[in-house]
Amino acid sequence: MWTMCILEVQNIVAGYGKINILHGVSITVRGTEIVTVIGPNGAGKSTLLRSVFGLIKPRQGRILFSGEDITGSPPGALVGKGLAYVPQDKNVFPSLSIQENLEMGAFMVRGGCRSRMEVIYELFPWMRDKRHAKAGDLSGGQQQMVALGRALMLEPRLLLLDEPSAGLAPNMVSEILEKVKRINSSGVAVLMIEQNARKALAISGRGYVLSMGRNEFEGTGAELLDNPEIGRLYLGG
Repeated sequence: MWTMCILEVQNIVAGYGKINILHGVSITVRGTEIVTVIGPNGAGKSTLLRSVFGLIKPRQGRILFSGEDITGSPPGALVGKGLAYVPQDKNVFPSLSIQENLEMGAFMVRGGCRSRMEVIYELFPWMRDKRHAKAGDLSGGQQQMVALGRALMLEPRLLLLDEPSAGLAPNMVSEILEKVKRINSSGVAVLMIEQNARKALAISGRGYVLSMGRNEFEGTGAELLDNPEIGRLYLGG
């Protein structure tokens, strides 16, 4: 059955200064699936997400969101269209409380955002009791959840996640990815970069492997997990 692509990245070339990091990368996110991008450091994974979210303007290629060409559109315009981006670090306002961070996520909402905040508190129950705590005083895993919650305040259709479990303890990695599954099950498509490749691919409908700024492999999450070459090169054997 054919499923409409919510995101199409078509042969983009992008980089910094005079240096290209991506050399004709193409990916798709269909419907409301989870897609994970893996690869070694320096492969261009973060550059890919930044290009999609308008933080870097591609030098070649196109990016389509629900069929609309958004190549080079500024982040503010993309948020209004239904994209949300959670960077790997510096993704909370440390001097603000949890509740204030969530309110900052709803900056484009006219009127109150209380009902949306209740949805976030249901997803992350611990936040309700600690809602007045400063985000900078939280653990790394808790800060990541606050960043996820803030990104969800505008009810995005596509969530871009850059290494959501980076630097976290193994039990917290599993908890973060379980939350990603729940977010996805609510109807939000997810494009994720993740260093814990095995766990991420296990919850993904499809995945891509980037190497030196180029597509190297793609397939379902199960196919990539079962590929012995991918296992040897990128999954630790």
